[in-house]
Amino acid sequence: VLQVHIVFRTPRHPSILMAGGAAAMIIFPRSLPAAEVMCYWSSVLEVVCAVLIRNHRVLVCQRAPGNHLAGSWEFPGGKVEKGENLEAALKREIVEELQCSIGIDEALASVEHHYPHLSINLHAFSCHLSPGSPDPTALEHTSIRWVGCEEVAELDLANADQRLWRMIASKIGSICSLDSQSGGSAYSSGPLGS
Repeated sequence: VLQVHIVFRTPRHPSILMAGGAAAMIIFPRSLPAAEVMCYWSSVLEVVCAVLIRNHRVLVCQRAPGNHLAGSWEFPGGKVEKGENLEAALKREIVEELQCSIGIDEALASVEHHYPHLSINLHAFSCHLSPGSPDPTALEHTSIRWVGCEEVAELDLANADQRLWRMIASKIGSICSLDSQSGGSAYSSGPLGS
């Protein structure tokens, strides 16, 4: 899937759309000033993330300096490699980023989000640490924290993660509640039933 991104610049130049060496004229109503339009193509990256739950808390990670969206918080995960399914990609990314292993409980939601120079399709899964897994370690992030479900929305989440959280917050809140009632991981024995 290819997306077209259009950025409006100053109204000093004719309205020309450039994409891959092609140009097209954009006509605005006379009441609007002409604007330079810059257009570029980018594919939508498939990205996975873990909403990792333990003791009615969710793991969030802070992006490291020098990275896209440095300093913002996110759910751990990453890009799906060619030929990988979503679940395999998520397990690989968690080992690479956090040096721990997870069990995947269920697919939660997906959101397509467009940053200025990058478009992603973010797929979220509720997860738990696998039995015998070490605690997560921040290998690629500045910081990692276990936060209460009610605290997640207060963080400076990356925009895609923020949109995703709004979609899944009530579901995760009920999972965290189940988790606290069971005295540990609500999913320690396998996938979630609805």
